[in-house]
Amino acid sequence: MINLNDEIILDIEKVVQGGLALARYEQFVVFVEGALPEEKIKAQIVKLNKKHALARILEIIEPSKHRIKPICPLYNACGSCDNQICDYDYSIFLKTQILKETFKDIFDENKIKDIIKSPKNLCYRKKIQYPAQQTKNSKRIKLGYYKNNSHELIDIKFCPVQDRIIDEITQYLRENFPFDCYNSSKNKGFLKNVVFRITQDNKKILLTFVINSTYKNYIKFYDKKLKEFINLLTQNFSEIKSVYVNFNAGKTNKILSDNELKIFGEDFIEEILKDKKYKISSQSFFQVNPFCAVEIFETVKSLIKDNSTILDAYCGVGAIGIYLSGKAQKITFVEENKSASNLAKENFKLNNLQNCEIYQGDAQKHLLNFEKQKRKFDYAIIDPPRKGSNSDCLNSLSKLTNNIIYVSCNPQTLKRDIICLTKFGYKLEFLQGADLFPYTYHIETVAYLRK
Repeated sequence: MINLNDEIILDIEKVVQGGLALARYEQFVVFVEGALPEEKIKAQIVKLNKKHALARILEIIEPSKHRIKPICPLYNACGSCDNQICDYDYSIFLKTQILKETFKDIFDENKIKDIIKSPKNLCYRKKIQYPAQQTKNSKRIKLGYYKNNSHELIDIKFCPVQDRIIDEITQYLRENFPFDCYNSSKNKGFLKNVVFRITQDNKKILLTFVINSTYKNYIKFYDKKLKEFINLLTQNFSEIKSVYVNFNAGKTNKILSDNELKIFGEDFIEEILKDKKYKISSQSFFQVNPFCAVEIFETVKSLIKDNSTILDAYCGVGAIGIYLSGKAQKITFVEENKSASNLAKENFKLNNLQNCEIYQGDAQKHLLNFEKQKRKFDYAIIDPPRKGSNSDCLNSLSKLTNNIIYVSCNPQTLKRDIICLTKFGYKLEFLQGADLFPYTYHIETVAYLRK
């Protein structure tokens, strides 16, 4: 029998998806944060239900030989990187085991290759979104990440997975930003978030200030003073090539609204992945880790035969399809978001591509139209959000191609969608993960299914 607040000794068996370690106490499953396989720990039960318990570590009695000191001094406070307690190679092993465990009932785990390592596991993060707050008494500006399961903002002065220039700019903002920060409980204050996009060579930064203001009030009360500050900021940091303000007034969980204004510099910054160029805007989706993105795109490329016709659904700014363009006879892109669709067209021009076409609008509608037109594609590529795709969309895809390559950021929704596709006649042929977010338990996965 186990009770809340009990202190128990546990032998850790494995790590499961999401990063929790699993142990058993008298055959009862107990999950623990921050433990590694083969460790013996003393833990306290902090949450209990009929099927399992959650415990916190009180003491590590026998540590794993792979345990290391976290690379970040704020590891225990910041809720961002949750896997800094073991050496990098072992973290790859753990992720591979998690992937095998997730798919073992639908795919031969011996066919699942090891997780692709990120070419860089430090300073890899090229998009940073910092909420802004002020301390209660001194009104000092805080920029950072939230502590796990809380609204407590941890002020990040140094982050090992992003570039030092970001740390320097945020410190300058703390010391010099001319307006107050947003207070959600009072629904007052100016600055909500600071969003950085930076190229992999660290030479170009697009900076967005998300503000609690309408366009009209911004122009009336804030525009002149903010532009004066931006002038000083860009004199100090020549890497900042573009600055936007994003108008996001009132209480909302959404970071960026669709309403924004460029107040300095260029419309876009430009990223290069191997021989392909991409314009990136403040709003566009682009892989946070471009170094590992290349590895993922190369994996996709290896699954496609030369001179193929390709459908790239959920294409965003066209990142994957453009990378594959040299292998394709023709690529058809589909993207619902209008600004992303327009940016994809810009990226076609930037790369002098003549074999690309794009359809803007609802993916399901366009897929149904392709079906009516009896169009066929050698391959379809989908890279949906975390929630995955849906059965209607997958059914439509099944009428258009015999080969589907699915790039996923969530193994659980990927598994669900693979099971759905098997009902439409597909068989899973290939599955491999990639370490897009080192020092976290996030797994990006490439799956190839064939009819």
